[in-house]
Amino acid sequence: MPPIKPIKITDRILYNKDCQYNMVSLSKKKLLGMIKLIEKKDTLYIANLKSYYPENKELRVGTSLINFAKKLSKKMGFQGRLNVNAYNVELGGKQPHRFYRKQGFTTNNPRMDDMLDFCNECNIDIPPTMKQPINMDFKG
Repeated sequence: MPPIKPIKITDRILYNKDCQYNMVSLSKKKLLGMIKLIEKKDTLYIANLKSYYPENKELRVGTSLINFAKKLSKKMGFQGRLNVNAYNVELGGKQPHRFYRKQGFTTNNPRMDDMLDFCNECNIDIPPTMKQPINMDFKG
């Protein structure tokens, strides 16, 4: 008789409630994060993205939610296109511009993209002039 293969059971589940997808951990019994997605004419718009465990980068909640949005965009016929207006409403919080750039998003300004790449490579904050809301796109 062949050996029994272990079954991998996922720890995270996503559920949808009014365009908002919540990610829950089964082992922690807690909400890990959420992403609110809105259909635009030819893209999926990220209206809100929140990770409730930013101190635990190894969980990669934000990255998991972005990857889910990319797959959903393809499934909905948008060829993986995403759009976001990157800004942080919480003072002193993380700078989402760098995060979205790491995920493959671009601005309409190549110089700004180069500056975000530099900030990511050197692990430094973005300049104050870039902290305003910036429209960023992902073209799957």
